[in-house]
Amino acid sequence: MICPECHAEYLEHIEKCGDCNIPLVDACILDLPIPEMTWASLPPFEGKIYADMIAEIFDNNEIPYYLKMDWRRSAFSIEGANLTGEMVRIFVPETHQKEAENIVQDIIGDRT
Repeated sequence: MICPECHAEYLEHIEKCGDCNIPLVDACILDLPIPEMTWASLPPFEGKIYADMIAEIFDNNEIPYYLKMDWRRSAFSIEGANLTGEMVRIFVPETHQKEAENIVQDIIGDRT
C-alpha cells in the first residue's frame, strides 16, 4: 500500500497515511515516475566471489548497481563455483561512479 500524496509505503493492513491522513492505494495502480539514470561501467574483473563482496558493500553504502556476468553461468545455472576466466562487469549510476571505483579498487587492488 502506498500514499498517493507523499508516496510513503505501508504494510497491507494499514488503510490511511499516517502523515497525510488520506486513504492508501495499491502501489500497482500508481504511475510513479522512474528516475533517469546514466549507467557507467566499472572496469571488468574476474570472479563471482569478488562480485558478491562488492555487491554487499554497495548495498551497505546504498549504491545502486547491477552485475553482468558471463553467459555460461546463467546458461548452465552454475552456482557455488568460480568459473575459470569468468569476467564480471558492474554498472553503477554516474553519480556514484567515483565512490564505486574506490570500493572496487580496495577489494581487487590496482591491476595496472
